[in-house]
Amino acid sequence: MTCVLRLVIVLVVYRAASCEASHGHRCLAGSELFVCILARFDYQPGQDIPMFDLPADVKAIRFVEPFYNIHENENLIEVYDGILHRQLNSPLAIELTGTYMRTIEIPSKMEYADFSDNNIAHVYVPTDQSYALRYLDLNSNRKLQLENISRLVNLETLHLSGCNIATLPPNMFENLNRLAHLTLAANEMHKVDLNWFPMSLTLLRLDQNWMTEFHFSGSARFPLLEDLNIEYNDLTGLDINALVDTVPKLRLFSIGRNPLKRTELDGILAELNRRNISYYNMEEARDQHCAENEQYFRGMCLPQSVFALSWVDWFEMIFFAIVLVALAIGIAFGARFLWKRFHSS
Repeated sequence: MTCVLRLVIVLVVYRAASCEASHGHRCLAGSELFVCILARFDYQPGQDIPMFDLPADVKAIRFVEPFYNIHENENLIEVYDGILHRQLNSPLAIELTGTYMRTIEIPSKMEYADFSDNNIAHVYVPTDQSYALRYLDLNSNRKLQLENISRLVNLETLHLSGCNIATLPPNMFENLNRLAHLTLAANEMHKVDLNWFPMSLTLLRLDQNWMTEFHFSGSARFPLLEDLNIEYNDLTGLDINALVDTVPKLRLFSIGRNPLKRTELDGILAELNRRNISYYNMEEARDQHCAENEQYFRGMCLPQSVFALSWVDWFEMIFFAIVLVALAIGIAFGARFLWKRFHSS
């Protein structure tokens, strides 16, 4: 009887463990019909292949941090590879962020991918197949290598902000003729040339870089670009007439927080106003709150240095003051001379 009882207990425990294992990767309660929300788990290449219990209609997977994640090194999916993708029933959309992931392999039929806030260095895009990917978010992957991204020819939105990018690979965007939204904010680029980018862009973010130069030749043409952001750079001058000729449909040109020379700034704003182009985003609250070293000016924040007097300004003021003093002295001497002559006669 005791042996039978022990056998029953072992079977119950085994059954419970089996159920827990088989249901460990189910969609969380509240998931939508076509979107499955899964708790993150530990996954590395060479480990046991993970098993999932997913509805057949699920087309998108979103990973979230499990509530029982106590230690930082737990529940880390270090690689998104073909095996994991197939085990997830080959979803068309994937959102997998904040897992310290190092490597991703782009599936051929995936259309949407958010791999932001990871530690991705390598993006594998084999050359022997085509790719349907239209949206790719790689923001905040500070070791990212960019070479293979140019093979994703159907991309329409690409986010590469906060990736420590100093230079872009040659001809990186040459084949991305459908790319409409491109963000390269918060990187380390010192020089940018509009000729690098595809003509299909409607939005381009280059803010929070180290740009001292921003070039655009007369041959470049961006007939669809409406939103261009170059805030938080080190630009002291800009050929605004050449820019608006290059971007004829420009509607928002964010230029705040650049140390532009005051004469340059006045000319730029005058031309933008004449063409009815906004130069700050009214929906951005930060444009209304300036730092201690900034000054609010015509709807945007600018460095105090923009309004500081240069040595040329000081020279002109001193010269003008000297001229006024000399003129006053001359008038005084002239008046005294006339007064003496009038009274002597």
